[in-house]
Amino acid sequence: MTNHPFPIKQANTLNIRFDDENNAYSNNYSDIYFQPSIGLDEKTHVFLGGNNLPKKWLEEENFTIVETGFGTGLNFLLTLQKWNKTSTSDQHLHFISCELHPLNKQQLHMALSQFPQLSQYSQLLINNYPTNPLYGFHRLHFKTLNTTLTLIIGDATQGLKQLNAKIDAWYLDGFAPSKNPDLWSENLFKVIANLSHQGTTVATYTVARKIRNNLEAAGFAIKKIKGFGQKREMLTATMTQEYKLIEKQPWAQTFKAKKAKIYTIIGAGIAGLTLAQKLCDAGKQVTLIDRQKQPCLETSGNPQAMIMPSFTLNDSVEARFYLSAFLYAIRHYSPKNYHDSGVYELAFNDKQKQWQDKLLENFYLPKSLVKKFQQGLLYPTAGWLDTQGHAKSVFEQLQQSPNFIYRQAEINAIEHQSNLWQLKQDNAVIYTTDCLVLANGIALKKLLPNYELPITPKHGQISYFKSNSTDKSISDCPHIQLNKGYITPNWNGEQTMGATFDHIAEENWFKTPLVNDDHWRRNTELWKNTPYEQALAKITPDKSRAGIRVTTPDHLPICGAVIDQQQFKAGYHDIKHGKTWKQYPQPQHNKNLYILTGLGSRGFTSAPILAESLCNQILGTTQVLTNEMQKAINPNRFLFKNLKKSR
Repeated sequence: MTNHPFPIKQANTLNIRFDDENNAYSNNYSDIYFQPSIGLDEKTHVFLGGNNLPKKWLEEENFTIVETGFGTGLNFLLTLQKWNKTSTSDQHLHFISCELHPLNKQQLHMALSQFPQLSQYSQLLINNYPTNPLYGFHRLHFKTLNTTLTLIIGDATQGLKQLNAKIDAWYLDGFAPSKNPDLWSENLFKVIANLSHQGTTVATYTVARKIRNNLEAAGFAIKKIKGFGQKREMLTATMTQEYKLIEKQPWAQTFKAKKAKIYTIIGAGIAGLTLAQKLCDAGKQVTLIDRQKQPCLETSGNPQAMIMPSFTLNDSVEARFYLSAFLYAIRHYSPKNYHDSGVYELAFNDKQKQWQDKLLENFYLPKSLVKKFQQGLLYPTAGWLDTQGHAKSVFEQLQQSPNFIYRQAEINAIEHQSNLWQLKQDNAVIYTTDCLVLANGIALKKLLPNYELPITPKHGQISYFKSNSTDKSISDCPHIQLNKGYITPNWNGEQTMGATFDHIAEENWFKTPLVNDDHWRRNTELWKNTPYEQALAKITPDKSRAGIRVTTPDHLPICGAVIDQQQFKAGYHDIKHGKTWKQYPQPQHNKNLYILTGLGSRGFTSAPILAESLCNQILGTTQVLTNEMQKAINPNRFLFKNLKKSR
């Protein structure tokens, strides 16, 4: 296994108990979570009062708080309550909290039931709390309260090293330093300093000498103030300088859009549509442009899209990314359109069975995520999305916003002039914008002909058949059945089988994909030498559909800023010599230009978290992905790797 801070496994929960007075204790740390009689007043005094809240956030459009120990979530709920009472509709709160040993939903409910005055907020938290307490970042959106919660399940120091954010206030609220020293280490305070800016504040209940020394060493000016109740003192601190660890090879920087008022997206597949939704939710003026009359009519128009994680047998960044993407996607999609029917990954031969056994052996995964059956693995919360129902719902919601415009046009050239991107159709400028995102699949190659990006289109076909024309083992199965191909469940009397994945000659990259006459034969061949083969051979197909998927060499999508590649090559020309001591330059962003492509066959699983990530980059807000994942999907990764290898 791995020493990664976020291994693919379920986190261990703590043994929590309540005494006769309902005080909550951790048996593992021999320390108290709270005392119901004074818990809320104490936390309000120490953490909100100690950080001068709410006064400090009143004039901020975005305000970010980090808590070092989530525990029962009381600090978050108190902050949420105060935020709801004092903030305005154009403000946003981002609350980030670390927890090495998260409570499960039942424990959380028991703990928060002690505070009926917070029930309005605690029920929201419990409803959205992760069912699978897996290591990593878990982002929860509370849209009606203009609040985002990012739970970092894992070690606080290592987890915060993976965070890309600028923090305005810190709640240092772990168990006592004598009981949990890791949460008060010198290394943690260095990470805290790196994520802070001049004026960032800190509050904590402890005034221990070690904590004061660590804060001062990290650049904070400390101050003792009156503690709560019988506690004589508590500690506050303010960052007095800008502190930033300098990365020697900053090839994967994220870039905030500069002086942008209008944000334009070319391409209205699931990636472009979801990004438009994210930017509109942030209150931005968004234009979505596509050659079709409405979103999701091309490759994203397949009627039933499979949503599931994708594992590798090693604890890889690819597997971690798709697991995070899956967990985010099933929270993102509406239950009206997302059907958590389960995906049944069938194993018909020894090789497939051994692979599945090895997967379960390598990773400690909860049964709510994956279950072993005689014929294979069932992913209970995976399923399929009604793509057209989802697209229609989101599109109608966007059209109600005064900040959203949809234009049907086929853009065939872009040019940057006078600080604006000019979008051209048939050599005529039809639109200008401050910030431009290319989410138009392989067609971005036409708009950026000189930009080096190793993306490749693949021709895919699905076949439809009537459910009443096949064996009941196929028509009556409630799950998606998956092997080399997939078969969706019966939906309105019809099922889908797919999908082919074929090479496309370069001269055909930009042509409309056509259905081949052999689509049924090709899709049924994916079930050859299985118990399904004979049953499928008796079916007459109903119809078919073709689309183009864009793939990458490392099977990960591409999401981020377009840089000046010539400048980057010049600055990193000697990286191949392994000069780890040398300070390399930061790439130069290409004038508010971004790309989102390469989603391959997992687009509906990855699009929500990619859209959130790119929205975070463009607006300069807290990144949903770990630094490791952000590097893994950065457009510049291919050029950087090539320069390192060219010895």
